[in-house]
Parts: sequence; structure tokens; C-alpha cells
Amino acid sequence: MERLLQLAGVEDCYTQSKGSTATMGNFLKATFAALTKTYAFLTPDLWREIPLSKYPYDEHSAHLQLAQGKKAY
Repeated sequence: MERLLQLAGVEDCYTQSKGSTATMGNFLKATFAALTKTYAFLTPDLWREIPLSKYPYDEHSAHLQLAQGKKAY
């Protein structure tokens, strides 16, 4: 089990099991299944970058000022 977690890149880990874990194979298979599900989770460093858009007030400020009868700068 420890070797499997080391291969997955986990350096420090605490494990506990309940129920029937009579065979090491079943326990390793469950650990492997749990590890594969963690790779479906995207951490913030893997998110794609989305450029920020202007606020609607900044984008349409000239139009809003003309609508109120003020001169746009």
C-alpha cells in the first residue's frame, strides 16, 4: 500500500480501514480506484485562464453619460 501511494506521488499519508480487508489485493484495488478519482478534480493551478472583461459601467459609460445629457470625457 505504501509503495502504491509513493508511485502516485503521495509523500505522507495516514490510512485506516474498517470492515473486511482480508486480502491485500482488494485493499490495493480500492486504493487505486480512490486515487484515480482524485485525478478528475482540477486544482486551481490547472484551471484555464479567462481574461477579465470590463465592468458594464466602464464599457458603456459614454452611452450612459450621453443619455443623461452630460459630455463624455
